[in-house]
Amino acid sequence: MAAPASLALFDQFARGWRGYVLIALIALASGFMGATRVPVTDIDEARFAQATRQMIEDDDYVRIRIQDAERNRKPVGIYWLQAASVNVLRPLTDRLNTIWPYRVPSMLGLMLASLATFWAGTVLLGSRAGFVGAAIFSVGMLAGAEGMLAKTDSVMTGFTTLALAALAQLRMGTSRPRLVSLVFWAAIGCGIMIKGPVTPLVATLTLGALVLWERRAAWAKPLAFWPGPLLALAITLPWLIAIGIVTEGRFYADLLVRELGPKLVAGGDHRHGGLPGYYLLLLPLLIFPATYALPAAARLAWSTVRAPRNDETSAPLRFLIAWAAPIFLFFELMPTKLVHYTLPAYPAIALMCAAGMFAMRGKRWRTTHPAGVVLFGVFGALIVVLMAVVSTLMPGYLADAGLRRAIATALLGAAAIATAITGLIILRRPTARAAVLVLCALVLSFSLRERLLPEARALFVSNEAAAAITRARLMPKEDEAFWIIGYEQPSIIFLTRTWVRIVEIENVAETAFHAGDSMIIEGRVLTQVQTALQARGLEFEALEQPARGMAIGRGEYMTLNIGRLREIASDAPADAQPPRP
Repeated sequence: MAAPASLALFDQFARGWRGYVLIALIALASGFMGATRVPVTDIDEARFAQATRQMIEDDDYVRIRIQDAERNRKPVGIYWLQAASVNVLRPLTDRLNTIWPYRVPSMLGLMLASLATFWAGTVLLGSRAGFVGAAIFSVGMLAGAEGMLAKTDSVMTGFTTLALAALAQLRMGTSRPRLVSLVFWAAIGCGIMIKGPVTPLVATLTLGALVLWERRAAWAKPLAFWPGPLLALAITLPWLIAIGIVTEGRFYADLLVRELGPKLVAGGDHRHGGLPGYYLLLLPLLIFPATYALPAAARLAWSTVRAPRNDETSAPLRFLIAWAAPIFLFFELMPTKLVHYTLPAYPAIALMCAAGMFAMRGKRWRTTHPAGVVLFGVFGALIVVLMAVVSTLMPGYLADAGLRRAIATALLGAAAIATAITGLIILRRPTARAAVLVLCALVLSFSLRERLLPEARALFVSNEAAAAITRARLMPKEDEAFWIIGYEQPSIIFLTRTWVRIVEIENVAETAFHAGDSMIIEGRVLTQVQTALQARGLEFEALEQPARGMAIGRGEYMTLNIGRLREIASDAPADAQPPRP
């Protein structure tokens, strides 16, 4: 039966190539917000960007280093993509420490994940629900933020979603199983090159859970088509051999001893621990605006679990549950927890939310819609509060400037949330509600990442220090020593020069300082460093006002003193106290 005339315009975009183009544009807009304006962030993004920068500077695309330390435990794929992006876009920027070219692969990764979500949703739920699921995934708070940052997670999610979308095609009976199998294995190989075992782990968990649930695996036979595994091997094997030769086997030793060992045996990084339920508790915030449809998705999931395993009408939802649930369970049980670990499950959850939005109209569910509106309002309010807090970190000359900005930001954010809630209540069609959710998420993301964060200078102390160094004309030169003591964030290296030297406070006494050397000293170790310098006949002379702000990588407020070393005057008293800047 033909679709109703009122939905003809939507069908024109949701079906065929137009739907993929529109999803790509939405994802690109979501990832692009803030990419050119937000300064480089610590710790992971600055490390990835600086390692890529050194690849380009050294013209060595096998080793992965930050200064003199090798980071070969990480796969090389993301560095190659970032290096290609920087080299292609170099005519648009004349400096290697401009961060936005390094972020382009992550934007493309978010686009790939969104398109793959649409591909999977079309075969599982139909073009309309698939389009809605891909749209609300692409503008999600976590997905959009990862798409903006120069890290591995967005690109890894793109290849992982592509692999799972290929599995969905096979499960629902594609007409070209061998071609889809090649797509699956190519995505597995590329995922390994980006983030090691994560992509094959997610695919294995999904495949295993679905086979155990349905007690049937005949549909997966095309995966044994022999060119597929060879394709994945051809993608990964050359680099694995090269890195083993270049590092003389240290890569594999570091991977087992330093990377997997602490996570699986010793309990992971205690700084990033959390109790089970951590990811489930954060899900409504991180997947916003799909938060509205979570109650409907949960109800559909419960009905699917209770349905007979041979019920083919529930097969699409079984696939989505087998996709999302094992990932959440696996990482909930892992001792190390970071918010982005479960991102590969978000496309499946977004598709479940889309299915729930369409089911709400056809079923007599009296609670899912109001519960979704309340949930949307609560977590939307949390995002507005976060925006108001960020606005207080912007510079201002009036005593109450921060409070004024916080109130204004809160009012604007509340207006966006209230408008979206009004639309969700008035509008009945799932596609119209989805459009409201997408627009609300884009407005909030634009406000937070394009307007507030770039001006919140107190959050980026390295950026403030780099500006102070430029004003003082102390920007490091290759033939001059530049020392950083007490501050170890990699962003300061990326924003200055690769050859700056970071010195731990314990090693100050053995370091060869000379008069004329430029220096950054963190405020808490300033007195200790000055005492050590005085014993050598040197003193620190501040040449610029200290840079103050938050070191996000350490979660601490810091003061960075910028200046130069000079010899102590010969007529100074021997017991004189070291001067303070």
